[in-house]
Amino acid sequence: MKIRSTLTAGCFGFALLTGLVGYFGGSAITRISGEFDAVTRDGLPAIKTLHDIRYAGVRIVASTSEFALVSMVGRDRAARQQAEEEKELLEQGAGLYQSAFSTLKDLSERFDPEAQQYVQEIDRAGKDLMALSAESMETARRAGAHSAILEVKERFEASERRFLDVVNRAIVLERRQLAMRQQEVHNAITFALFTLSAASAVAFVFAVAGGSLSAILISRPIALLQEGVERVGQGVLDTRIDISSTNEIGRLANAFNRMTTELRTAKDEITTARNYLDNVICSMVDALLVVDTNGTVMNVNPALCGLLGYRENELIGRSFSTILADGDHGRSIIAEMAEQGQVPDRELLYRSRQGDMIPVVLSGGAMRNQDGEVCGIVCIAHDMRERKRSEEEIRRLAYFDPLTGLPNRALFQDRVSHALAVASREEGTVALLFLDLDRFKDVNDTLGHAMGDLLLTSVADRLKAHVRVSDTLARLGDDEFVVILTGARDERGASIVAQSLLDLLTPPFDLEGEEVFISTSIGIALFPSDGEDGNVLLSRADMALHAAKDAGRNVYRFYSDDMNRSAQDRRGLEDSLRRALANGEFYLDYQPQIDMHTGGVFGVEALLRWDHPEDGLIPPGRFIPAAEEMGFIRRIGEWVMRAACLQCRAWQESGLPPVRVAVNVSGHQFNQPGFIDMVDRVLEDTGLDPTLLELELTESTLLEGARDTIMTLIDLKVRGIHLAIDDFGTGYSSLSYLKHFPIDRLKIDRSFVRDIVSDLDDRAIVEAIIAMAHSLGLRVLAEGVEREDELELLRERGCDEVQGYYFGRPMSARDVEARLRASSPARGTAPLRLIARAEEG
Repeated sequence: MKIRSTLTAGCFGFALLTGLVGYFGGSAITRISGEFDAVTRDGLPAIKTLHDIRYAGVRIVASTSEFALVSMVGRDRAARQQAEEEKELLEQGAGLYQSAFSTLKDLSERFDPEAQQYVQEIDRAGKDLMALSAESMETARRAGAHSAILEVKERFEASERRFLDVVNRAIVLERRQLAMRQQEVHNAITFALFTLSAASAVAFVFAVAGGSLSAILISRPIALLQEGVERVGQGVLDTRIDISSTNEIGRLANAFNRMTTELRTAKDEITTARNYLDNVICSMVDALLVVDTNGTVMNVNPALCGLLGYRENELIGRSFSTILADGDHGRSIIAEMAEQGQVPDRELLYRSRQGDMIPVVLSGGAMRNQDGEVCGIVCIAHDMRERKRSEEEIRRLAYFDPLTGLPNRALFQDRVSHALAVASREEGTVALLFLDLDRFKDVNDTLGHAMGDLLLTSVADRLKAHVRVSDTLARLGDDEFVVILTGARDERGASIVAQSLLDLLTPPFDLEGEEVFISTSIGIALFPSDGEDGNVLLSRADMALHAAKDAGRNVYRFYSDDMNRSAQDRRGLEDSLRRALANGEFYLDYQPQIDMHTGGVFGVEALLRWDHPEDGLIPPGRFIPAAEEMGFIRRIGEWVMRAACLQCRAWQESGLPPVRVAVNVSGHQFNQPGFIDMVDRVLEDTGLDPTLLELELTESTLLEGARDTIMTLIDLKVRGIHLAIDDFGTGYSSLSYLKHFPIDRLKIDRSFVRDIVSDLDDRAIVEAIIAMAHSLGLRVLAEGVEREDELELLRERGCDEVQGYYFGRPMSARDVEARLRASSPARGTAPLRLIARAEEG
């Protein structure tokens, strides 16, 4: 029931006056209701929406910062999981921002021009914040350069401040408008009270009863409304007005109650956002503190307390300068932040409660109040101790050998450059001593690599204790050490040091109860006589080291120009070897092998020749060792075997009687994995009967890894391949291994045959070899037979086979074929000397 109807019913006799009262009262209440509707329609939703926007912006900033921090600090699984969680929070914040801004944009249609302007500013600031957030996360995810990260961070922090400044100004504006509207409602209520009081007074004159009734029905609810508005103005947001009527005052009371409910909801959301920020700050890994403009600490987080060893209440109220190693620096930072608004990352030292200096990277910015004045400074410090330790560890790994702790090659290069620069400036001398432990591989092979490492550390310790502080001892790798000796006046001074180092390593080393002896060889190069560059000196010291090794080890040698020339010749030879096989510079000669009983050629030995395009024929004794050191001997050996087998097969296909071809096998090739497979491949490709192939091996080759050697020989033997020991008697001859190896023949070295007629010792050795071989069921072939008296003596001693210049020098495959065709079966067992002479004719 409306107020006007109530007054008419109550004061029927005074309808006109009552109508006037009702009219003025209704108009005032309608005005109040309109103001309240405006407040609930425009003011409160706008404030709530602005708070939502600010909360969303804070969430975006916090999640972006935490994502960037996690991405830079850690790369493990936990860090990636935390980064994904922060990314989800960021997406939620972005969604909340878009929803809130859409609501604000709809509300802005009823705003005045000033309010519409801040909506546009919020839109621009929000887009900028979102873009820089994406850029910051992408930069952190890609682990970009430090300068790029700092630049994005600075722009992002600036965007954050702009965004919050725009939102805060909008909230201030809306609150000011809300206050104005509240004042208008208050004024409207006051005006309504005045109007109704005046009307009631007039009505009282004419109708006390009607006026009293009107006051009871209208004044009390309005007073309740006024009291409620005042309580809300005092911040009591849980105020409610209980009016059960359905008239305008009842609707106004309902609108008031809706307004207070929405205010309480907005306050709860603001409290939630603040709690969220508090939780973020408390869970931060970095240390945070807030100081006022005077440098007094107002707030800290647990990370700072843990870093410095203080409780929170002990830090609150202290001066910021007291926790810095340099107090003046702290005051200058506060002044700079207050003036510029922020400071970039800078390294400084915090002082803990115990007095320890803690390196940190400090960044921060100024806080401003609603009037834009600086009211405090936020400082965030990242603990740099772990990073400093990591940097020190990286430096140690980069410049020091992890096993011995000595300078490594990189630091050695720096030290030698410095030493040479000083010596050049002072016209002094520097000696470079290159040490290599003798037969260190034997220690690893027999005692194991762990004991080898222990020996290296023991050698390093002994050398470190002997080398002067002004000199440098470095480990270049494996068992190689180098000493940079400064102040050495001449070779004599370097010789004294080198000999002292040799003597130093002479006593045995105790390796976990195992007594180990080791020696070293030393190569020495001098500055400036042997070179003016560290790399050149090291290379020439290495040449001298190889000379020391060749001299029998456990000695030292100085570099000389002859070593350089020899090394250059060796390098030239190696380069030529690599081209020789591809350019077809190798070829084979063959030397016949004669059966002493039949007088016929039963086989030929394939001999490798190298026709260098510039140097002509190069003897095998010169290039074979180089090929073995290069690891090139396997390719050369396979080529020799393939070419010999192809030639032997070609002789067969041309109708010649089968002859066996003997191929020398290097120990480097024989002991390599895959040797059996290579032989099978060659035989399969050439189609040669395995019984027509003989492999010649030296004694030293057979004695390396005897067990594996036996298995390889058995594999070759079961294929039908013949096996011979070449140059027998010149190596580590052992009768015990002969009975275990499946050998077919022994080849007596030519050094014993050459003087067999005149030297009784050589004759006795040959007789013993023949008798021993026959007792083991082996055939004997004598190499280097050049005279008839040598041949007759070998025949008398029972030698089975011979070869040498007496029967022909090494010849081409065509000459071998011609000789084989010229050999007549009718010659049978004719004297060898007649055969040799006939073949020579």
